[in-house]
Amino acid sequence: MIFINGDRVNRTIQLLEKLKKNASLSNKEYKFMLETAYHLLSSDDDDEYNLGLSIICHVAEAKPGDAFIHQLLFDCIIESRVFLYHEMYRRNDNKYQENIGHGALDNFVESFYTLNTGTILTRDQKRLFEDFQKFRRLVVSAPTSFGKSRIVSEIIIHGSYSNIAIVLPTIALLNETYLSFRKNLIIRERYNLINTLTQVFGSSNNIFILTPEKMDLLLDSHPDLQIDFFTMDEIYKIQDDEERKHVFTHCLYRLSKMAADFYLIGPYFQQFSKNFLNRNNAIFRRYSAEIVQKDTIDISALNTQEEFVISQHKFRKLVDNDRNLINITKKIEGQTLVYLGRKDTVETRARRLADKQKGMNLNNDLIDYIKSTIDEDWSLVHCLNKGIGFHHSAIPKYIQTEIVDAFNSGIINILVCTSTLTEGVNTSAKNIIIYDNSKGEKLLSGFDVKNIKGRAGRFLSHFLGRVITFEPLNKEEEKGTIEFSYYDNVNLSPEEIIQVDKEDLFNDNLKKRIETEQVLNEWNISLELIRKNKFIPIQNQYSLVEFLRNNTMILRELLFSTQYPKKDQLGKIMDLCHAHLFNEKDKNDRSFSIGNLSRLTKYYIYHSPSIKELIKTQNGEKTDTRVRNAFTLISRYFEFALPKYFSAFENIFNYVYAEIFGTKDVISLKALITKLEFGSTEKHEIALKEAGVPVGIITKISTGLSDCDNIGKIKAKLALNPNITGNLSNYEKIILSKYL
Repeated sequence: MIFINGDRVNRTIQLLEKLKKNASLSNKEYKFMLETAYHLLSSDDDDEYNLGLSIICHVAEAKPGDAFIHQLLFDCIIESRVFLYHEMYRRNDNKYQENIGHGALDNFVESFYTLNTGTILTRDQKRLFEDFQKFRRLVVSAPTSFGKSRIVSEIIIHGSYSNIAIVLPTIALLNETYLSFRKNLIIRERYNLINTLTQVFGSSNNIFILTPEKMDLLLDSHPDLQIDFFTMDEIYKIQDDEERKHVFTHCLYRLSKMAADFYLIGPYFQQFSKNFLNRNNAIFRRYSAEIVQKDTIDISALNTQEEFVISQHKFRKLVDNDRNLINITKKIEGQTLVYLGRKDTVETRARRLADKQKGMNLNNDLIDYIKSTIDEDWSLVHCLNKGIGFHHSAIPKYIQTEIVDAFNSGIINILVCTSTLTEGVNTSAKNIIIYDNSKGEKLLSGFDVKNIKGRAGRFLSHFLGRVITFEPLNKEEEKGTIEFSYYDNVNLSPEEIIQVDKEDLFNDNLKKRIETEQVLNEWNISLELIRKNKFIPIQNQYSLVEFLRNNTMILRELLFSTQYPKKDQLGKIMDLCHAHLFNEKDKNDRSFSIGNLSRLTKYYIYHSPSIKELIKTQNGEKTDTRVRNAFTLISRYFEFALPKYFSAFENIFNYVYAEIFGTKDVISLKALITKLEFGSTEKHEIALKEAGVPVGIITKISTGLSDCDNIGKIKAKLALNPNITGNLSNYEKIILSKYL
């Protein structure tokens, strides 16, 4: 047995660096490294085990041809317990299978890591899966390439749960998960997959795949619904997402008090709230082994004209980073994600890359569809024609999905994106180019850097992910302890305190809850009203209540008996929401002043414009600016912010009116809110829109489905009468089938 001392490990690390630089070693050097790796891989020390994985991945990437080296590599893979490395290497080198010998013991070891579903687990995945079977309540921190979400499917298949909640932070990740579950025959046969709030479901055998906001609404509208297992991905967002952390926390709180079992997952944090773990009798596990290794090339540290090498290609650093980007993406192998911090710069960089692509002129259905339904001058059309895509939160959901699918299938080779694609979504990217060192207006944190780098390389496709950085970055770091504010924060805000059950409040927080109730009582405002308008500051709500109490004429002026309020009434409602309820970010948004927002909202409600027509109303000289503004208007204001404010306004208005005049529920803004969120008030169109079907397709098939009030009936009618889709193109039919 070889004794692994410090000198041998140091020599191995030197050889590893030499291999990264030269892309090959002598057989003697490979032998030395792999013999060291074999013993490192049996270590319980995470750093030693990870070094062993790094040696496997870099040797496999180099593809040495020697039969003896192949056998050593095989033995190391067996010792690593990452058996799928074999399959990956066989695809890279067909001589590998011929050169190795394995016995019954090797097969037995692999079978020990193979579940009865045929899923082969890695060493750490097996440990995690066994921990869940034992403890049933698990919080897990693990690298992005770990395969945490893969375990979710196995937990569901091996469990006997009645109702399951899968809570995901982004629409992109939600769509990916929903489509993945649809392809899993065992899950699909056992459960109804619910990814919209308009779907009809029974009392059991449901999997709800929703964002935290939608999950919270589901629990509000179905108070008797019982969830017995749930999972939340990117769990660090309960403290890290400034705009949404309150709803993440509240959703986790409600589910954890209800469900028997849970599995909370996220990358790169060292510990989770001890108070949360103790109160829920839960276990925390942290894994650090990267089964897809990352190599980083930092060109920000180089001088102009200094030479650097990427994948055996030589480059010289230029002053202009756009030229560096163009030069690098032309030569490196593998698909590439290019990260930028803002939506507008994403579009600009993608356009410049596309301008330099010669000899390509792709023509596919997605491009034609964007031309016909959005704008043929939109940069995305030009970029896609050149095999380049871009992706950010203001792009319509179905286009986001189509772009990711095109990238993963190899139609698109370069995808320029914001953090929408670096926070949980799996892609086939081997390379990540970090062009910016910012995220919006802020610098990337060390955690952001680590998370973005983690998206380089995909297990089963790559042994190595490559990261190229153009700007100086904060040093990579993991988060420390993820706190659960309801249990950890000794100074909760009043808005948080009123959402927590009294038995879960202690000391100053309990005292503040009692004081808050006393103040509301003095103001003669019910606690239930304030709780209903979740996380809108109490002082803002009080301000509106007092204004309406002191201006009773407005209560009469804003009464309406039609589906929507009249235009002048809607204008007054928006002014009141802006004055009393809007948060600072929305109130000070220079892109959408209240006058402009009011004008556009009225146009959308009373004229039902197409996307093309809405784009024409936007400010901006360039098509890209107008398109981006239109989609931001829809995604930020129509689908998210305004429904929240209008719902609170309706609650407060009716409360004050009943208080003064004695009549309850005199106005309803539900139709207005529904029109903003879904572009329609027709139940069948709402169901289709919430399922992700593009508006253009909904318009074409709407008439034939007008008697269907939920997605189940729509699916049944389409199965019985396919002619309803007769006026759709073949591409539109493919999109429709993807979401139904």
